[in-house]
Amino acid sequence: MPVLLFARPPLDAAEERTIRKLAGARHAPGDWIRRARMIAHSWDGLGTTQIADQLGCHPQTVRERLHRFNAEGVDGLGDRPGPGRPRRLSETERGRIIALARSAPPGRLHQGGEGLLAPPSPRRRRTGPWTPSPRPPRPRASGWAAARSAASCLPKGRAGGGPAPGPPAPTPSSPQRAQVIALYTAPPPEVTVVCADELGPVIPRSFPPAPGWTPDGHRVKALLDYGRGPEKTWVYGALRVGDGQEVTMTAPSRNSVGYQHLLAAVEAANPAGTIMVITDNLSSHTSASTRTWLADHPRIQHTFIPKRACWLNLQEGWWRLFRRQALAGQSFATPEEITLATKVATCQLNARARPWVWGRPPLSPRHRRRVLVYRL
Repeated sequence: MPVLLFARPPLDAAEERTIRKLAGARHAPGDWIRRARMIAHSWDGLGTTQIADQLGCHPQTVRERLHRFNAEGVDGLGDRPGPGRPRRLSETERGRIIALARSAPPGRLHQGGEGLLAPPSPRRRRTGPWTPSPRPPRPRASGWAAARSAASCLPKGRAGGGPAPGPPAPTPSSPQRAQVIALYTAPPPEVTVVCADELGPVIPRSFPPAPGWTPDGHRVKALLDYGRGPEKTWVYGALRVGDGQEVTMTAPSRNSVGYQHLLAAVEAANPAGTIMVITDNLSSHTSASTRTWLADHPRIQHTFIPKRACWLNLQEGWWRLFRRQALAGQSFATPEEITLATKVATCQLNARARPWVWGRPPLSPRHRRRVLVYRL
């Protein structure tokens, strides 16, 4: 008959209070709480099998923890330190690396220029002249490399002195940014400014089947799906800056066809005047098929934002409102549900839309009123 195993009695009231408090804690480490409950249940008279049934573990785990507590006390509730990461270098190799780091660097020329010797001691002053080895002349860059070299020599805060050969790299103070900001602050007459962008991919997730039993008496099981799945949905959006109205649509992929459908929807929503579309320089926005489509729709013109300046596109700010309205806390089973959520959220946001104003809004005069009252 096996011997029943129980936790030893507490040594004092402080040890028992520590174990009881840890067993009922909610913010302590989970493994410590579970092991403390094993000790507390053992003090209450439960066996190892009963403790394992209540805590959902194996009885052998309970026995090992009771042995650890009986031998080490409260410290036995923690894990023992592991061996650590194995060494990648032996002591001999490590000594060679240290000796190489402490030695003199190779390649120093002698005072006369002949031979490679160790550098002189810092306490000894150099008596003879030392001439460095002549360097071969660097070849001059031309074209795009020369433009990059000229741009790198400019001081910070300058957009550029004169015209550099080749296209200059777009910087935050480039004419592209000034052109985009001018469209926001002072758009030309009879020109509708629209910001376009894509969001995604939004992927529907697979749901496990409802718990139950099959007719032949087996539990319903579902295969684990760790992949993202082939069903992806991209959300296309175009924001009209003047009044904050949005045009959205969904597509299974992000390509030139989907972008052309978005431009067609924007053209239908703005039947008069020129439409200036502000977007990034994506391949689908500048492809041959898109340029061919734009040739048949001369009312639509493009203004591309510089690289690494997505904050110039106001559509990015509208995506934040859209995610909170349509995607936050939601789980979609099919792409049709994503399309429905997109339509509903767009209608709700358009109902309370306001013009998008570039720049920081002025401070409220309420702080002046408070200062005036306190100073009186």
